[in-house]
Amino acid sequence: MIGGGFIGAGIWAFIEKNKYHGITSLDDALQNVSVAFVVLILIGITIFLVSLCGCIGALRENVLLLKIYYYIMIIIFLFLIGLAVATFVLKDKVNDFLKHQVLKDSLITKYQDDRDDQAVIDWVQENFECCGVESYKDWNKNQYYNCSSSLLTNSLRCSVPHSCCRVQDTYKSGMTNILCGRNVLNSVSTFIFIEMFQITLTNLLA
Repeated sequence: MIGGGFIGAGIWAFIEKNKYHGITSLDDALQNVSVAFVVLILIGITIFLVSLCGCIGALRENVLLLKIYYYIMIIIFLFLIGLAVATFVLKDKVNDFLKHQVLKDSLITKYQDDRDDQAVIDWVQENFECCGVESYKDWNKNQYYNCSSSLLTNSLRCSVPHSCCRVQDTYKSGMTNILCGRNVLNSVSTFIFIEMFQITLTNLLA
């Protein structure tokens, strides 16, 4: 059931994502496949096959299938232990990798360009009440929010995303005011979160 749930979640997420991309060819479809969805589906298939192997082996008293199931479970168990030990020993490097490679150089720089990245960073900033990775000035790395942005008619210049705002202002229609963090990159505003996500990340890995 768990394996089927992973497979279903991965396929559903892929289908939902592609509704917004207007895919017209197989190449377009492959370009829009998120690595996370593929990993989710592969994990689901693996869990399903291993569980099926164990069930059939137990029902039919098939020694070969039970041995396969036993050895695979040992491998998975050892892998998880190794992963936990490696994460603990290398937690500083893992923290640095997540902070700079994943968050700063990927999610923040691609914000506004990638709908999925935008949803992730907004969720993190709203729920952890933070703005940026090390500080709100990290948003200078984004071409739209950069204070020296050369983009014409860029109303987001020197601003931060609405998810940084302490109070999510809304218009009468209920739509979020995406300009609540406008022109705050050069000054500390009481209306945005300035705490670092780095603190939360460090605590999670501690």
